[in-house]
Amino acid sequence: MSLVAIFSFVSAVLSPWVSQSIVAQRAKAPKASPRARTQSAPAQHPTPASTGQNPDGSDQVTLYVGNLPFKTNEQNVEETFSEFGHVFAVRLVKDRRTGKKKGYGFVEMSAQGADEALNRLNDSEYEGRTLKVRFANTERKD
Repeated sequence: MSLVAIFSFVSAVLSPWVSQSIVAQRAKAPKASPRARTQSAPAQHPTPASTGQNPDGSDQVTLYVGNLPFKTNEQNVEETFSEFGHVFAVRLVKDRRTGKKKGYGFVEMSAQGADEALNRLNDSEYEGRTLKVRFANTERKD
């Protein structure tokens, strides 16, 4: 009997058993939501809060920034928004599978600067595209 024939026989016998074991283990394991299984590594910046206070006592808000150029980076966006107030964090959203930027993100900054940034940057030209700037959350602390 050749080795190929032996391996073919063994794999034919073991395949259903291995498959059945895997299915049984999955049935015993607690179900995780699809979102929980695909969580990516934490971002470099802290997770933005919609509104709140920083440890230093200053108010902060999170702005949604849409229609960003795909080639832009967090540092460029931070420089643009820091003209209007202190920027705590910038997070540009990326596709989980490809890692490519989706063209929008969030800027967490001081409340005073956020109002001015929204008024001055919304519908303005940025690297060849027209920015859309909004408050990230409809409810805002005043």
